[in-house]
Amino acid sequence: MSESKQFIKNTLMTISRQISAILIGLLYTVIIARVLGPTGNGIYQLIILLPTMLLTIFNLGIGSSSVYYIGKKNYHIEDILKTNTRSGLLFSFFSVILGALFLLFFSEQFFQDVDPVYLFVILLLMPFLFLNEYYLVIFQGKQDFKSYNMLSLSRQIIALLFTILFLVIIRLDIIGALFAFVLGILAQYLLSRYFLKSRLGVQVKDGVYSKDYFKKSISYGIKAHISNILSFVNYRADIFIISFYINPAAVGIYTAAVSIAERLWIVSQAISSVLFPTVSSLESQDEKNHLTSILSRNVLWLSIISGFIFFLLSDLVVLILFGEEYIESSLAIKLLLPGIVLFSVDRILSNDLAGRGKPEINMNVSIVTVVSNIVLNILLVPHYGIIGAAASTSVTYSLATVIKLFIFKKQTGVKIYKLLIIQSEDYQFYARILKKVKRRKVST
Repeated sequence: MSESKQFIKNTLMTISRQISAILIGLLYTVIIARVLGPTGNGIYQLIILLPTMLLTIFNLGIGSSSVYYIGKKNYHIEDILKTNTRSGLLFSFFSVILGALFLLFFSEQFFQDVDPVYLFVILLLMPFLFLNEYYLVIFQGKQDFKSYNMLSLSRQIIALLFTILFLVIIRLDIIGALFAFVLGILAQYLLSRYFLKSRLGVQVKDGVYSKDYFKKSISYGIKAHISNILSFVNYRADIFIISFYINPAAVGIYTAAVSIAERLWIVSQAISSVLFPTVSSLESQDEKNHLTSILSRNVLWLSIISGFIFFLLSDLVVLILFGEEYIESSLAIKLLLPGIVLFSVDRILSNDLAGRGKPEINMNVSIVTVVSNIVLNILLVPHYGIIGAAASTSVTYSLATVIKLFIFKKQTGVKIYKLLIIQSEDYQFYARILKKVKRRKVST
């Protein structure tokens, strides 16, 4: 199979998984939001935000390094797996210690009305979160997207099933939602170990710990890592600021809005996952530029069309899925949409630059946008609540995309309009697709 056909196949496979993940994740979100209510949902979101935050801060970009070096074929897969395992256990230990210290001093400020017991217990998940992260990227690096997608989806499916059991049937309230979250993570860990052996033929006991790979993975990964931390802060600073200035109920309503609006990233997320290892393995700069240009502009316009539909239906969607208690999230969705639509281009360009071995560019852009996001949130949230948070986030996403476009042009020479405006070759591609569809209809 040619590289272009393999790319399309991997992308379609990943999009299919993303669609399934959206449906599962949406049902999961709706059940928690409706059963727990805005306050309970806000408390739950703050609890699970803690381990997610620690994973983001302390993983040191090992995941990005794994994808990059597997694509370059510089190290044996067994050695990468062994080194990733030891690194994951080491980093998770430090994350638990530092997470506990953070809770001792700042839990009252950033986790209002949250039982500290839940926050300390959830820290015990850290080793499994790290290992899941470090194992999953091995499949991505090997471009085994069938396994990658199955493992990614498995956690959501299992968490959803136990959420239905614990919240809908047994009525365990917040503790039931947390049990479901934990079981999803543990199941993904066990399945990852099984898939590594059955699909790739490797086990943790195989290979040797590579100091050279560890050093290089940190050297490469730290650039992507800082960018990931800043991106995480950019994504989630608003939640902490809402919790600090308002209350968990506002967090619950705002996260409902975010959970709907961010569904627009389905295509850009799927393509980005496939683009990173693909660009890493391509030798020709022209091929890289052409591929990214096509993807960027087509993803943008698909996002614009989808965003317009989301805008028109947001009131109805919120009422149907979440109920009257969450109606304020509808305006937040509308304000988030412009930034989220534009940011779909940023996601494509960021993964291209990382695949070229230049993750530090993403880091530098993230520094600017994160500072802007925090300042805007601090200025607007106390006065305008979640509406101010949505506006701040939308402006920040837009700013990040504009900066990235100019940097990408400077780095590659690709004209900005080729990244944003549909070209004649795109119309020709669509025409060929339509002809194939018509032929199939005639033949049937």
